[in-house]
Amino acid sequence: MGMLSGKKAFIFGLLNEYSIAYAISQKLHEEGCELAFSHLPAEKIARRVVKAAEGFNPKFLVPCDVSKDEDLAGAFAKAQAEWGTFDIMIHSLAFAPAEALHNPFLQTTREQWRMALDISAYSLVAMAKLAQPLMNKDGSIITLSYLGAEKYIPMYNVMAVAKAALECSVRYLAAEMG
Repeated sequence: MGMLSGKKAFIFGLLNEYSIAYAISQKLHEEGCELAFSHLPAEKIARRVVKAAEGFNPKFLVPCDVSKDEDLAGAFAKAQAEWGTFDIMIHSLAFAPAEALHNPFLQTTREQWRMALDISAYSLVAMAKLAQPLMNKDGSIITLSYLGAEKYIPMYNVMAVAKAALECSVRYLAAEMG
């Protein structure tokens, strides 16, 4: 029996065995936590996530594009139907269009900015709102940031801005939910 036996974790951001979400999933699984995963709806990505998750014997996998409110609502409805409540939510995802990372920051377009902040930062707020009524007492929401939120990192560009927004969002969510 591991430290997390009887606990349930809903993981967003598993892509393959090289993703940070995979390493987190390994540790949770080793400690006896029951896991479930979301994946982008695209068939090619879904296949990768299913393959990466199979060793964890997931309770369920659910398609979810975190930039779509209806997908998020569906994912949390699935969690409620399968589990009722859960203990841990992992937000291990971020995205910015490749051009926004390869071109100078000054060339970031409004759409690249919007997309990066929506997927990388706002998604945590939207997910926390849906998770809160389903989370057990003393549950945890975990997200990941990067040094680029605090200092200049070449070619990190709009992702640095998104990670800074994510970190600030965590402070506000912790104050309201903690």
